[in-house]
Amino acid sequence: MATTYGRKKRKHSNILYTAVTALLICTVFLTVVGFFYSQSEDEAYEMLHIQTKQIKDDIILQLKSDRENLVTMANFAARLYDDGKPYDRMFESFEPIGLISNIGILNPDNTFVTKAGTLDLNGKISFTEEAKRGEYISGRIKDLTRDNLEIVRSAVPIKVDNKVVGILYGVIKLETINEKYGLMAQELDAQLFVYEKESGDFIIDSLHKDLGNVSALKTRKYNEGYSYDAMISSDKGYTAFKSIYKDENMHLHYSTIEDFNWVIMLARYDSQVFAKAHIITNFMSVAFCLIVLVIIVYFILILRSERRNSSIAKNASETRKQLLEINQKPENITGALKNVMDISRARSALFVDTEGEDFYLMAEKYKNHILAGEDKKYFLAELFRYALEFKSSNNTIAGVMSITPNAHLVRTNPKFYEFLKSNGINRVTFAAITYNNNDNVSVLGVINPKSKYSARTFIEEIAICFSIAIYNKNHLNKTYAAATTDSLTDVANRVAYKKDLLLLDEEMPSMFTCVYIDVNELHIRNNKYGHAAGDEMLIYIANALKSVFYGQKVYRMGGDEFLVFAKNTEPETIKKCLDVFKEQLRIVDYHVAIGVSYREQNTNTEEMVREAEKRMYEAKAQYYQNKQQTSISTDTDKSYIQTKTGIREIDTMISVLKEHYNGIYRVSLDNDNAHRILMPSYLGYNEHEEHFSKLLTKYIDDSVHPDFHRAVMTFLNYDAIKRQMAEGKLPKISYKKVNGEMMTLSVYNLNENNEEVNDTLWVFAKE
Repeated sequence: MATTYGRKKRKHSNILYTAVTALLICTVFLTVVGFFYSQSEDEAYEMLHIQTKQIKDDIILQLKSDRENLVTMANFAARLYDDGKPYDRMFESFEPIGLISNIGILNPDNTFVTKAGTLDLNGKISFTEEAKRGEYISGRIKDLTRDNLEIVRSAVPIKVDNKVVGILYGVIKLETINEKYGLMAQELDAQLFVYEKESGDFIIDSLHKDLGNVSALKTRKYNEGYSYDAMISSDKGYTAFKSIYKDENMHLHYSTIEDFNWVIMLARYDSQVFAKAHIITNFMSVAFCLIVLVIIVYFILILRSERRNSSIAKNASETRKQLLEINQKPENITGALKNVMDISRARSALFVDTEGEDFYLMAEKYKNHILAGEDKKYFLAELFRYALEFKSSNNTIAGVMSITPNAHLVRTNPKFYEFLKSNGINRVTFAAITYNNNDNVSVLGVINPKSKYSARTFIEEIAICFSIAIYNKNHLNKTYAAATTDSLTDVANRVAYKKDLLLLDEEMPSMFTCVYIDVNELHIRNNKYGHAAGDEMLIYIANALKSVFYGQKVYRMGGDEFLVFAKNTEPETIKKCLDVFKEQLRIVDYHVAIGVSYREQNTNTEEMVREAEKRMYEAKAQYYQNKQQTSISTDTDKSYIQTKTGIREIDTMISVLKEHYNGIYRVSLDNDNAHRILMPSYLGYNEHEEHFSKLLTKYIDDSVHPDFHRAVMTFLNYDAIKRQMAEGKLPKISYKKVNGEMMTLSVYNLNENNEEVNDTLWVFAKE
């Protein structure tokens, strides 16, 4: 009966623990995912803003540069006009420049002069209206010479004596401007759109072959908080809407190009914005194959220098992505270093900083050239010295430099010259990153790069990102350590305990021991000597546990409870460790109760913790009964006094206790019911109204001195009482009441067979 009850109780507890754990895991997972997505979106939007501004500034600079060239040509045309000479000379000397592929001049009689000849544009354009507009850059308009072609027109008046005698037009082909800035958007992994604000006609559209009008976006389904009208009416901002080409949202940043009345928009899909959150192994494999394919195709289509620059840029982007994920994938640090080494075709790659980070990767065929020991320390010290010199002379946080064993090095640093030569080093290319306005230095570099340009360019691309990623990883590690470490005792806390429970169940270590420790009389010490004394006691006990169980995991479970998980350790070794631990406590007169649970192979860590905790409570009860300095309860312990009391002895016992007993109850541990025996009610118990455990709890709260609450509460653990009685032990405790009386509570087994514990006799007596 008792066994069935215990199994049901454990089953319900396991279900409850499983449900709570699942809920916590789901909650944490959803919270982390939500936070990660939010951070990814904010980061992506900020990057969109920065990249939009970069392209916008480039467009403005290019268009203004083209206009300045047109102004120069207009001044030349004015001199030709003033000298009565035709414009042929200017047309013959013209070569495409910037975005301008061709030029033409509109005369006051509406004739249009080009290199190919003269056209009559009466009815198509008005010289008078054009002269009033002055300098301008149009939107997407029809070519004056070909009706089926659309261009962008840059106009500059030709003036003689402050009179407009002609208008010089620069022709910007749409395919030219789309090709240039479409490629720039492609390198940024984004879609670029530019339209004229007045007409809404697209000038640049990197997503579509045919140029349309911005009004096409009016029918899109915009995300909550965004709208087409808000986008059109404001000068800059963000918006997001459902794409009609993909089952994804498109996130977009837009900004007005004020000088030309254009609007620029840079956009990315969900899969691009949240790429870090969606990456999985299969996707990475496919992405890698696609990148390799793209690189191969790209190599076929462009010149060698362009291929090299593209390869460096793409690999740098991939490496930055790797570095952004090093908190989840620490192996990405090695992968990033391998990228640096491979791109540079170097002997080795390294990242070190003055805060102790040291990553060194050597190509397999150069293993016998690895730097180690004093050689490595000297080499790194020299790199740090050069890095600090670079900072002081250039006043910048990052820079790339190269050191070669040449004549200059012989003059300036002969010792280092000899070191490089003796170790077969012909070049060191590295980036020096200094930060925080102090002498903290990070160095990312390669030794003996065969591709010098690639080494310098690639390191320059990723150096700051590498340093920041390592810094963030260290900061996160410190944050994690703080979150999983008890601040007072410097042992692991319950957060770490919960995490390790799952890992231990998966690992299933052999010869696994759980040691549960409870500090006795901490409350009394706090009240008597102050909380500082209590803290000192806890710190001493924690340090003792870390010392005797060196290499094993020690946790602080609560205010005065500790837990030790010992793996792959013989029970005899555990016993010796506990003997040493007890001796360390005896020296300072500290008292603890210890429960031990052992398995040859762990299969359920939480169950072992509960067993050890129960035995700890048994040991604690023994301590309060016998006032021993330290008490231990294990699954083989038989150290209690063997006392068997049957029904035949009850009458004799009652007669002996008659003079000083306070109450005797017969309690059924299975149903928690009780009956008074031969005496008035001591606890105020009313039959059939409430369970005995509830009544005893009220008695403890109302009548027992607070210093003894916890000790007496151990008697509410019926499973522990049954186990003690089944082992022939007498559960007994001495305690003090709030009125100062000293009492003894003893529990006797009324079953003839000790293995079947149900009916018990509870005796409350004055000492």
